[in-house]
Amino acid sequence: MNHTDIADPFVDAATGNTTYKNVFIIFAHGEALLDKIRKVCESLGATIYPIDPNADNRLDSLRVVTGRIEDLELALYNTGSTRRAQLVTIGESLCSWEDLVRKEKAVYETLNLFNYDVGRKTLIAEGWCPTRDIEMIQVALRHATVSAPISVFLRSLILCWQEESGTSVPPILQESHTNKTPPTFQRTNKLTEGFQTIMDSYGIATYQEVNPGLFAVISFPFLFAVMFGDIGHGTIVLFTALWMIFNERKWARADLDEIVGTFFLSVAFFSS
Repeated sequence: MNHTDIADPFVDAATGNTTYKNVFIIFAHGEALLDKIRKVCESLGATIYPIDPNADNRLDSLRVVTGRIEDLELALYNTGSTRRAQLVTIGESLCSWEDLVRKEKAVYETLNLFNYDVGRKTLIAEGWCPTRDIEMIQVALRHATVSAPISVFLRSLILCWQEESGTSVPPILQESHTNKTPPTFQRTNKLTEGFQTIMDSYGIATYQEVNPGLFAVISFPFLFAVMFGDIGHGTIVLFTALWMIFNERKWARADLDEIVGTFFLSVAFFSS
């Protein structure tokens, strides 16, 4: 009996488990002894391959097995190459596909908020917007995008998109009157947005109430400087804020340039 371990493990395609095996060859005299050896091997779970006693037949079998192995290796290589090429192609297009799916999802999510008029076959959208932004919304509607700030109650009959879709039917923007209380809209910029966010965390003022965020632009940095009371640390915060503002384009996606940088600059200026 001669045997040797097979270095490469065998992977079960059904379970995914790996198994290490040993290949062996047994020489024996007599059919009765070979039958006993065969039964012992089968009871232990061994796979038996008969060997022809003729040398020429053994060479033919070896050539056939070698040819099958080469064909399988070639098929595996071609499959791996094809899969790799397809994955590279998918990887190049994945970002654009994700953007497209997000846009389509946002469009359908917005359209689900519309009401459908069966008689006129139109989509009806209702919302609030600032009075002075009505013209801007009309321009946006002509460019196939709907803008929705706050303050006057609007009823938009969106017949279909005009410029980008190529249709000649424009969307209709109609002002409606209602007894509902409008939501509060605070117009902010880079300087006031951070302070307005702090004020809104305590509570949002009702419609046409005085906006406390305007007073916080001065009072909050002043009180912060009174409590901070350290010129040295204030100078460090000031240079940190200037560094943030200098890198505002790099951090534009996170909106750190508009809120954090300007906010820190104001409180650091009062502290210094």
